[in-house]
Parts: sequence; C-alpha cells; structure tokens
Amino acid sequence: MDLSRFSKQFKVLGGCVLLALAYSPMLLDLSANKDAHVDGESAFLSNNDSGLDGRSVFQPKLTDSLVLGYFEKNKPMPLNATKFESTANAADKARSAEPLKFTEIKTGPYKGGKLVKGTIHSNFYVDARNLSIPVNVIDKVIKSLSSKIDFRRSLNKGDQFEIAFDSRNELIYSKIETRRKKASVYKFGKEGYFFENGEKVDEIKFGGSFASPIKGKMRVSSPFGFRVHPVTKRYKKHYGVDLAANHGTPVYAIYDGVVTRASRFSGYGKCVDIKHQNGYSSRYAHLSRFAVHFGDKVKKGQLIAFSGSSGVATGPHLHLELARNNVNLNPMHVKMIAAEKPKRVSNRARFNSLKHYFDKLSNSVK
Repeated sequence: MDLSRFSKQFKVLGGCVLLALAYSPMLLDLSANKDAHVDGESAFLSNNDSGLDGRSVFQPKLTDSLVLGYFEKNKPMPLNATKFESTANAADKARSAEPLKFTEIKTGPYKGGKLVKGTIHSNFYVDARNLSIPVNVIDKVIKSLSSKIDFRRSLNKGDQFEIAFDSRNELIYSKIETRRKKASVYKFGKEGYFFENGEKVDEIKFGGSFASPIKGKMRVSSPFGFRVHPVTKRYKKHYGVDLAANHGTPVYAIYDGVVTRASRFSGYGKCVDIKHQNGYSSRYAHLSRFAVHFGDKVKKGQLIAFSGSSGVATGPHLHLELARNNVNLNPMHVKMIAAEKPKRVSNRARFNSLKHYFDKLSNSVK
C-alpha cells in the first residue's frame, strides 16, 4: 500500500474541510440576508445571486473588506447602530412627552401673548420649564400665589396649572388647581396683580425699619415680660409677644436674613428662626405650616409661614421674638412699619370682563 499517496489525499481533504469551516460564518450571514431590504430601500440579495460582483463566494481572497465594499458600491449603507439607537431613544422620548397645550392670544388687551396648560409630574418649577415657560414668569407665579398655594408641599402629581404671558414675557394670568383648592391671579392694567376676589396681591415694600410679621394692625394678646403661663400656670418670663392671629394667617419675615430653623422646637411647636444683620435675630412660633426651609435666604416682607397653635399653646396665634446679640428685646419697643391692608381692584366690572376674557382663552385650549 502506497501510504504516501493516501497521505497526500488526506491533506487535500483536510484542507477543503478547513476552508469550508473558515467560510461557513460568511455563508450563513449571506443566507440570513437573502431578500432582506437594506435600510428600507430596494437594494437586496436575491436567491439567484451566486456571489458578490460575479465572484464565487468560495473565492479565497473574499474578506470582510470585500463585503463592506459591496455595500459601499451598492448604496445605501446599513444604518449606524449607535446613531439608530440614539434616534430611537429620541423618538421614544417624543412619544412619551406630554402634548403641548397652548394657544396664541390673537385678540383683546394681551394680543400676541400665549396661554399654556400643564400638569404636575415632579414639581411646579420643573414642569413649567419643560413647557418652555420663561423663568421670570414662573418666579412671578410663585411669588404672587405663594400666600394661596404652598408650592413645596400642596402640589401633587396630577394637579393642573395654567399660565399666560404677553409678548414681552411678563405674567398676565395664572391659575393653580389642586384636589382641594384653586387660586388665580390676573394682571389688571397698570394697577398690578389681583386675586380672583379682586384683592390686590401683596407686594410689601418697606424702608430701613422692621416690618410687621402679619397684615394690618398688630394686636398683642400676651405681652413681653413676666407673666403666669396660660398652660403651665407658672410665673415665668415671656421672651416675646403673642399676636392675635387666626389659624392659617400668613406670616412674613420682619427683615432680610437667612433661615436658621424651620422645624419643630420644644414647646414652640413649628418654629422659624431667622438670622438678620447687625446681630439681630427673630423667631416665629406655634405655626401651622412652613413656607421656607433651613438655609433659605429671605427678604423683608416675604411669606415664611402660616400661624397656628402647634406646641404648647391654648389656641391659634403668632409668638414673635426679637433678639440682638442673643439678648431678647421687646418687639413692641422696636419701630415696625405695619403691613398695608390689601387694596381692592378699582373697577370691578372691567376686572370681571378680564376674568371672562381669560376663561374663554382657557376653554379654547384642548
């Protein structure tokens, strides 16, 4: 037996097997792409294609670069995977985004403005910005309605809001509607902003003196100094004054400063402390809820809380303390300018027409 002859035959057969194994992935890939459209176009591989550009698929020099050259020659190229994924993600975001609900104001005193409707998903500021509402307009809404709506705690997912601004990006109307309440504000000509009941939005402005923490004339229900405590019945010093105030009365900062406490504190209940300049500090106690947080910078006359009866108290009121260099002072011996009582709209009929005007605009936005 001529073993050398069989050895040569085995070598040839083994070479063919190795060659077949080497090109089997390419054959499978081409088989999978039969009749497959490239990027939605008509270029495809048919059942009658015996190879690429007339060559046999078994041609030894057929490589991946040749395959890529085929697609380069026969446009269009397959989509870039990364680009395709980013485009798909963008499309998903577009589909999941809330449809923009707005109307351009084409008639009336605020022609050229826009009215936008939105829904609370995360928080008011973020959701309003996602609707491309200008920052200064959002800030104005918060400032004008903060005495009616607690933007930090009262708004929940699903609550609705409407905001209208003119061609100069100034707020002209806004409405916030929660599950429990709703509040609106309107710009009435040059007179300023008014609530739905015709009461002017309080924009307190003061000089260098301390401001009153509540609206109107302050009535002291318990003075500064020694007294018999109404709850403990013990004779002890009262380091502040108690001011008569119904539950939920807005409480304002008496001067610019930084909030150093906005939490429950011993018998004071819910308490806000503010550090002012020149060693002064103030405390507002027995509150029902807060409108600021620890570390917030506040301005004189800014809403900081609402009165209540938390802590050791016999009923709703505001406990006010004032100190300088940690020495308590009688707040009533310090000059304070009382907050002005809210003004009313000058022309009720015209104001009602303005409200009707915005109601029609709101109903036109679906």
